Amino acid sequence: MTARAAISVVGMGGAIRPGSTSEKAFHWLMAALDERGVATSVFTGLDLDFPLFNPNGGASPDRRLDRFLAAIRHCDALVISSPVYHGGPSGLVKNAIDHLQPLANDDRPYLTGRPVCCVAAGGGLPGAISTLSALRDVVHALRGWPTPMQVPINSSSHPFDEQGSCSDTKLDHTLTAALDDLLGFAKAMHSSQVLAVRRPAMEPPKIMVVGSYNRDATLVVNRFPQPERRSPPEDQ
Repeated sequence: MTARAAISVVGMGGAIRPGSTSEKAFHWLMAALDERGVATSVFTGLDLDFPLFNPNGGASPDRRLDRFLAAIRHCDALVISSPVYHGGPSGLVKNAIDHLQPLANDDRPYLTGRPVCCVAAGGGLPGAISTLSALRDVVHALRGWPTPMQVPINSSSHPFDEQGSCSDTKLDHTLTAALDDLLGFAKAMHSSQVLAVRRPAMEPPKIMVVGSYNRDATLVVNRFPQPERRSPPEDQ
């Protein structure tokens, strides 16, 4: 295993309809990550228009899906942005998440050890908040870490202009805080992985020391030889 030099973030979400609020927020975050020197991979709109997930397999090979899975396998963090459809995430986003099943048997299964910033945009805050709750539950189920700062957006207030700039000061601060959470956690996890690669393996102690007290409060130290670790027997 070799250590990677830069933090990498995969962004997924938005909608097939161009110019949606969820997509503008998504591109705002990904552009901000680029400005901070983060390596990014973006999957939005038609990039996520995969065949309906079939748990029994049998789907035709899809190079878009292969690229998507490869990017997530090697990333340090994710941004997931969804429009609110009937109080929950869009089918486009949820279907893409369901397609992460091939990562189940990886060394880092699913989203293990990776922070995930969730964004939801709808015609009112109640729907955005319920969608965020659903996305957080899904991220937890995939062993990921939803960042403390999440981003619910009321799209009826039109917080982004045609060029994608955020005209809502409060939302701008929320997006920035969410970005700080995501990168802070990702850098900490990335550093620990680099140290794990560089640090030599330590031999387990050969003596186990157990301390206990007698009734007269005298400390008694007992030393026991540790049993040798043996590999489990192979199946016959």
